[in-house]
Amino acid sequence: MKYFTYDHNGDGFEYHNTEEEAKSHAEQLLDYYIQNGDPDFVDICWGEIKESVHSNDAVLELKASKE
Repeated sequence: MKYFTYDHNGDGFEYHNTEEEAKSHAEQLLDYYIQNGDPDFVDICWGEIKESVHSNDAVLELKASKE
């Protein structure tokens, strides 16, 4: 299973191998904004990737995420 974090104001979308890794990264991002930025405009999320879309020669295919 793959996991992700998303930081609208920072590096955007990042992949992680474990749930703990994703959650820890999201917490680190939040700590950074609290210490260095304006915490009123923070948009951070993390979660599990269940499916993804792949394109090959303009043919889109929805695939389940591998565990």
